Amino acid sequence: MSNTPSKKPAPARKKAAVAVRAAQDVTNEETSSPASKRKGAPLKEEQEDESVGEEERPAVAPPAKRRKAAAALSSPARRPTAAGDRESTEEARTKHIGKKFSPGNGQLDYTLTAPEPTRDVRRTFHFEGYPTFLPNLSPEEILRQGSFGGGFFRAIKSKRSGKELHDDWEDLPKEWWKGLPVSTHLTRPEPHDGKVNKWGAKVGQPYEEWEKNGWIVAEHDARGWFQWYCRFFRGRRIGDEDDRQIGRWDRLAGEASGRWRRIFYGKYHKAGLREVERDAEEISKGIRQTLNHWAYEPTTEDLFRYLDEKGVPIANEAEAGDLNE
Repeated sequence: MSNTPSKKPAPARKKAAVAVRAAQDVTNEETSSPASKRKGAPLKEEQEDESVGEEERPAVAPPAKRRKAAAALSSPARRPTAAGDRESTEEARTKHIGKKFSPGNGQLDYTLTAPEPTRDVRRTFHFEGYPTFLPNLSPEEILRQGSFGGGFFRAIKSKRSGKELHDDWEDLPKEWWKGLPVSTHLTRPEPHDGKVNKWGAKVGQPYEEWEKNGWIVAEHDARGWFQWYCRFFRGRRIGDEDDRQIGRWDRLAGEASGRWRRIFYGKYHKAGLREVERDAEEISKGIRQTLNHWAYEPTTEDLFRYLDEKGVPIANEAEAGDLNE
């Protein structure tokens, strides 16, 4: 027996299209500066994917995909959560406050002072006091997806300090990597071929380039942005360095000025696609893997928001009919 709903009358279809366009973020923090108006060259780190756009792209998504996208947006909302899919309670978000860590390898000791983030029904994280920092992947999710080729915490020797980094992942909560093979998902040695990454694309620059370009503040996070994100997510706060790292995230993956985020959705618009599939990528696996490293997973809803900002009709009469056939 078919579960396909009957076609709704035109007023109902119009109402459905308006509802899709009206999808709102829970944060009141909005910015009106599109990436197209930004001046100046992007940071080199923001150019992780050198071959974007070379994949073969389909011309337009078929009606079946548009129906699937609409169904995803109309599915029952999830309850807000903290880390990963664990239920968010005040006790769970604050029980770690006061814990002290000594990561070693020349990095400063630190104490957790802030609660873990909340997660809204769109699966976006919200950190108290940082309304514009809105990643939607937790550190645990990133690690479990094999990001960084499974070798972000591999043994590395710093050319600047001469120190060897190793075992500085042990301040991570054990539940983040429970059940994962450490040798393939945390400390996998170079070189790796990218196959362990969720999107199978090898992106990024070597650690030596990170140091050379001044992206590493070794006394805080000797391995860079993702290590900073792990500790920030847990509740460490270090003032100006937090602002610097959040600024870097915003320039790469933020809604208003995230260069690779906007390029990604621009490619979907050019290809005529109206759905971002959760476990498949037809446009650019390289950009999607880069965004994954920076704690952002593209979504159909965010694609619609991008198109709406550009003045692109998200669902005209014909599409609204397709969505309900």
